[in-house]
Amino acid sequence: MAPEPTLASRWAWIICWLMFASTVLNYMDRQTVSLARPQIREAFQITTDAQFGWVLSAFIMVYALFQVPAGYLIDRFDLGWAYAAAVAWWSLAAVATAFAPTLGVLIACRALLGVGESFNWPCALRVTARILPPSARGLGNGIFNSGAAVGAVVTPLVVTSLSLKYGWRAAFLAVGSAGFVWVAVWLHAIRGPQRPLLTQPAAKPARHDLQDASTPWARYLGYIAVVAVACLFLGVAPWLGLSAVWLAIATMVMGSLVAAIATPLDPRLTPWALALGQIVRLKRFWLMATASVSINIGWHFLINWIPTFLKDDRGLDYQSSNLSSMIPFLAADLGNLVGGWACHRMAARGVGVTQARLVVLVVGSILCLAGPWVGAVHDRALVLVLLAVTAAGTASFMVVYFAFAQDVSSEHRGLVVGCLGAIGNLMVAGFQPFAGYVKDTTGGFAPIFWIVGFLPLVGLVCIWKTTRK
Repeated sequence: MAPEPTLASRWAWIICWLMFASTVLNYMDRQTVSLARPQIREAFQITTDAQFGWVLSAFIMVYALFQVPAGYLIDRFDLGWAYAAAVAWWSLAAVATAFAPTLGVLIACRALLGVGESFNWPCALRVTARILPPSARGLGNGIFNSGAAVGAVVTPLVVTSLSLKYGWRAAFLAVGSAGFVWVAVWLHAIRGPQRPLLTQPAAKPARHDLQDASTPWARYLGYIAVVAVACLFLGVAPWLGLSAVWLAIATMVMGSLVAAIATPLDPRLTPWALALGQIVRLKRFWLMATASVSINIGWHFLINWIPTFLKDDRGLDYQSSNLSSMIPFLAADLGNLVGGWACHRMAARGVGVTQARLVVLVVGSILCLAGPWVGAVHDRALVLVLLAVTAAGTASFMVVYFAFAQDVSSEHRGLVVGCLGAIGNLMVAGFQPFAGYVKDTTGGFAPIFWIVGFLPLVGLVCIWKTTRK
């Protein structure tokens, strides 16, 4: 393992800002479908928001599934090239969406988008862990993660304008094409003497000298059973639809973690099975997994449904609702940067890194409590203020969550981040149709905002417990 840096270089901060740009593109590509919701519903005859929720989930389900292999792969291979390949993949998928002739093809393109985008956070968090010292990682994470909020701010401007003038397909084409420019800039930036910082050799788990060095295939029966059950769910997908696909992916993700617990650690296991077995035996991993669910549900609800909430629940027209959604995400961007800066500043003044992170986490959780009031208030200006406070709290919480996630295992950071992201986004994928169903049956999102406001408190307790000896 390469030694951790003790100082952040100018080159390291440039890399962080490039990852900020990739995250902007990441969110632009994924959010386009939400902003083009009216046109897509009309084009493909989608009748309810619960059904549209499954269109959103098609991306998130695959995104969740592939974060685990993404995390494992970037622990073992060249980070620079892996990142470039991921951005090129998801950009191509976004461009292909513009030419989707049917809803099935649209959903397939969204799934392919999820494959590529699943690498962004494992790659970015692995990069900041490699190039920044612990005291600077909160700020580094805040910089690149603020790209999510900036993407949510920029996308309404781009997508609304293009959709109204040229149609929703032009929006997908324009947003997807921008990723190829980023790839060229990234490959140029990672050249030079500091290039080895982004080269991570394959992790080779320790092996003992055993007389029988053959692979104990019986140890993999748990994983085989997981795949078999997942295939059964996929087999009934023609009748149950995307809900069966979600069950299959949930079986793959959660079942693999359970199988890893049940499988005795054996040096003859393949490296991925051995690494996964080590991770799932860490108590802090499961605490962080719960925190991942608590914050991802709120963040992805805001990203995907705020324009719909403003249009349907508060009576704004298509253009006004999309453009007004920029305000909460400007606040989220501020939450990202201020949260990361506050951690960095307090650490520089002698406050312990853990204590500084917890302070920001508590403040973020308190800000999220503005959420339950959103559904009860009808004054549009006050609604936007409350949404902005909630988004800022969610973003600052997420920055600190990422910093703690990087500390779960220094040997398998990429795999840990991938697993945590998979669990969180798996629950998000199941939550999107539920949010649509609540709106269809109650006429609004008010009950969902209560969940968004109070769930971060669960994550706060879990992360605090990881700091106890």
